[in-house]
Amino acid sequence: MANPHVGRCPSIVCKVGFDNPDFTYINVAPISAEYTYRIHGKRGTVPYISMQVFDNPLGGEIVMTSEDLIVEADGSYEIILSATPHEGNWMELKPGALRFILRNGFYDWNDEVEASVAVEVIAGPMSGPVPHLTPAEFVADVTALSSRLVNIPVTMQGARGRWPLNDLNEPDPGAFGIPGAGVPSAISSAGRYALAEDEALIIETPEPSVVHGGIQLGNLWVESIDYQTHQTSLNWFQSTPDEDGIIRYVLAHADPGVPNWLDISGHQEGGIFMRWQSPSEDEYPDKPTVKLVAFDDIRANLPAGHPTVTLEERAAVLQERYEAVNKRRNPTSQFDAQAQATGGSSGCAAGGQGQGQAEWGLALLMLAGVWRIRSRSRTR
Repeated sequence: MANPHVGRCPSIVCKVGFDNPDFTYINVAPISAEYTYRIHGKRGTVPYISMQVFDNPLGGEIVMTSEDLIVEADGSYEIILSATPHEGNWMELKPGALRFILRNGFYDWNDEVEASVAVEVIAGPMSGPVPHLTPAEFVADVTALSSRLVNIPVTMQGARGRWPLNDLNEPDPGAFGIPGAGVPSAISSAGRYALAEDEALIIETPEPSVVHGGIQLGNLWVESIDYQTHQTSLNWFQSTPDEDGIIRYVLAHADPGVPNWLDISGHQEGGIFMRWQSPSEDEYPDKPTVKLVAFDDIRANLPAGHPTVTLEERAAVLQERYEAVNKRRNPTSQFDAQAQATGGSSGCAAGGQGQGQAEWGLALLMLAGVWRIRSRSRTR
């Protein structure tokens, strides 16, 4: 806990639990209520960020959002994490605190700059470098890791099994189905789909007035489907409403030539997840309507003026997605641009370079490493 490190997603191994395609996740861990930490950096230009202290593997109640964050004139911010109150931006550390996470919510994937994150330990029992791992500790860490690899997927499948088929549940902070998971201020709606090659699902919802949100698809294991080379998600900024103010999404295996196509990408079964961040009382979302139709009847179930997207236009959109996700995995250039715009240093250590392609073996090693650092720090 005296040596927290900064790490980041997205990567191909940061998938469990419907990771949001619009987000980068900057983690600071391990942390403890025995210490006081200073989180600092630049706010950036993304429309929404959230900061959360996790006291369980999936979430926690201590949350701050960009709507509450105090930012200096030069774009810098500072957050104090501690057990006792502090002036300015302060987030309480309670017994059992595990990690801090900052979520950057992009709308315009290619042109927005995320908030940077650095960490400094300013009070607590300092103890020098982390000791080297012993064989006995390695066995204990791998045993704990194996338990998580069994229990977390079981928990996710239990939640997914309660979602309606070819429909969505009522929008609610707890719609995901796992108490304490995610950001408490987010309203969400979840469902499952099962579509044959000649079927499609049309989801209708009014264009909202919220700070962030959108829709995404997931696979049977509640992981996001490849959103870099396939259009498997759309946020409200990327979505095209019809003239009546309704956004109509079309889930289908093949491209139906509409702007809000969500590419099932060969997954005949999967999950659907929608988010509305911090809606006001008069903007609380109604349950989206969902209709199962034949693929050949999609146009008959859309308004007469619904736009058409050509193959060339689709290719251009997919190329933009590809470039944007690569930039997010290695954001050095955007931080340099931000520093130039503000006339100074970004003041950040954003967790190193982006994650590249990796196999599950690498995922296990990464998880084992995180557990090692956490458990070794806990013994101090």
